[in-house]
Parts: sequence; structure tokens; C-alpha cells
Amino acid sequence: MYGWRAKIGHVAPSRGDTLVYEFYQMMPEGFMMLNSTGTIRQLVDADFDRQLQRIEEAAQDLVENKCDAIIIGGSPLFTKLGYGSDIEMEKKLTARFGVPTSPGITGEIAALRSLNIKKLVVATPHEDSLNDRMKAFLEASGFNVLKIQGYGVRKNADLTDMDIHAAYRIAKKLYDQAREADGIFVPCPRWPTITDVDLLEREIGKPVVTSCQAYIWHALKMAKVKECIEGFGRLMASLAN
Repeated sequence: MYGWRAKIGHVAPSRGDTLVYEFYQMMPEGFMMLNSTGTIRQLVDADFDRQLQRIEEAAQDLVENKCDAIIIGGSPLFTKLGYGSDIEMEKKLTARFGVPTSPGITGEIAALRSLNIKKLVVATPHEDSLNDRMKAFLEASGFNVLKIQGYGVRKNADLTDMDIHAAYRIAKKLYDQAREADGIFVPCPRWPTITDVDLLEREIGKPVVTSCQAYIWHALKMAKVKECIEGFGRLMASLAN
């Protein structure tokens, strides 16, 4: 059986394609990701609201396919709803399904805290309106956002077409403007991010957390998995502990 060590479910806000691809780049044999297909085509509130309506149905399908843990993708869904909305959703769905189920943004917050990142810069692919919501959510969670900037992408499908080193370039630029930061956060699991994480950490000497890493790390922690994953940054390496 494929996924004999763990099956991870992902309620994808759109395709979930890049996250799945990076999952299999990082994970050894024995792990499987089951992905739903979401409704967000444009990174705007109307699409976010539509996707929020289908989360429970998608999670139910993943439960019926015997996932060991489920991640609800789409941090902008929860930054729109506001601080605490993710925890409320986690409690509701975990109680309903009996399977650990958590928004990806909950994993992102947990990942940042696990690496003792308190002051951070945030490099995104998004427009300023979404960045402002992310900043407010992070600050309500106790972080100090020194810099946040994005590429201004609105059409969801355009995220997968971004240059594979785009995240590295904007993240390094922002860190150079705020070297007192404890680390870097790179949200959104649909643009390519993991290729340069290890390089960026070695260059700045501080941890880097991407959504892709955080989603997978959090899901595997919920599934009670320990695994040595090297070459993709400190967060993934910490799964061995």
C-alpha cells in the first residue's frame, strides 16, 4: 500500500500542485499526499468565501480516504476571517471527524515559534491587501513583522509560473533591509520555494520557513511521524527529533 507510513490530506484552495510536487521532492518512500481541488481562481474575497463553503465537504472526502492528518490550505482564508479563526476551525473539524485537521496557517505559526522566530521579514507573491492581512494576523499572534512585501500576483494560476528563484530573491532583499530579524517567512505553497531554503539559511545564518515546509511539518507532527529530512532547511530537519 502506498502511504503506509502516513497519508496526508490537503484541502487545496486551488490545485495544490506545487505543494504536492514539493512534498514528493522532500519525502522518502512510504508517504502519500491526497489532494483536493479548490475553487480559488483569483486571490480575491469572493473566491475566498466560495472556498470556505466547501472545506468541510473536502475534509470529509479525505477522511473517508483514510488520511492520518489533514491540512486546510489557503492562509488568506483565515487572515480574512481574522486572528483565532484557524484555531476555531481546527477544533471544530477535528472533533467532527476524529482525525487531526488543521489550517495551514496554524502550522505556519507553530513552525515559526518552533524555530524561535519572533522578529521576521515576510516575502510573498501577493498583493498589498493580502500582505496587510497577513501582517495583522502575525502581529496578533505575537510576532514583530519588520518587513513584508510581495510580487502583486492576483491570478492564482500565475503562481506556478513564477521563476523558481523568485522567492529567494525577494526574501534576501527584505532580509538585507532588516538584518535584526530572527528569520524569514515565505507564505503561499503554490509558488516554488523549497529549492533555495537551505542556501538562504546558510547565507543569512538564520532559519527560513515556507508554507510548503510548514504545512508538511505540521501534518507529520499531527500524524506522530519522525523522519530525518535533510537539505531543505532547519524546519524539516527538526522532524527527526
